[in-house]
Amino acid sequence: MFSKLRPTLLYKNVSSDISSHDHDVEGELWSYEGRDVYRGSFDPRYSEHGLNVYSLYDDNLKRIGVAEHEADEPEVFKCLWFLDNPFATLFQNEAWTSKNATLWSLLSNEAYQDCLNSDFKNVDDDFLKQNIILMKPEMVATDELHFYECERCDKKSFVAPGGCEAAKKVVDPNHYSFLFLDDSFVLFDKPAGFSWPVRRGACEPEHSEPEQSCPGPEVCSGAASPQRPASPQPPQSLPPPPQEQPQT
Repeated sequence: MFSKLRPTLLYKNVSSDISSHDHDVEGELWSYEGRDVYRGSFDPRYSEHGLNVYSLYDDNLKRIGVAEHEADEPEVFKCLWFLDNPFATLFQNEAWTSKNATLWSLLSNEAYQDCLNSDFKNVDDDFLKQNIILMKPEMVATDELHFYECERCDKKSFVAPGGCEAAKKVVDPNHYSFLFLDDSFVLFDKPAGFSWPVRRGACEPEHSEPEQSCPGPEVCSGAASPQRPASPQPPQSLPPPPQEQPQT
């Protein structure tokens, strides 16, 4: 998930499992954006970014999101939630929707058989030859998307072709079209107005929610300070979720 307070920061862990630093920690009940959640302990990995980051859990101790606070102004915060699909989660935009179809629905029977015969190992390169890039969430999250193409022999590949001295590295794929899909090859529609920058770290959909607070002077220099959001409700004196008792 791309941070809302630090747009170039990427939270790679979107697992629903308890974070390693939260094991044997008794979570406190907090209210974030109207949702009652259990907040884990402070995650020190993001201190260098000037953030206090905490994992958020539901009543079943399932990890459901992240809360990020400005270290110097803890009342300035943002929440990131695990949404219904990987692209919605990555960009924190529910406008990313499934097409309810897979990549294979675009192929003829003959083309599908060719993919089957090659054990689906050449699918990415086969589409690349048609000026189509298959984008999965982990590729979107890379700092630089690149591949190789050769004008002399017309080869295109994500792997540097051996023995082809004319092959050049391409880092500006804007003249290519994109298909967004997950690890199960399910296709997704991007939001209307979505623009595609060269650097993934700066990539945000057009319809991202408005900032709750100024992310920093380097971004909002000279701008009027927006009204701060209400701080999350402090922890309540409630016990952690009850543990399931073994049957006798």
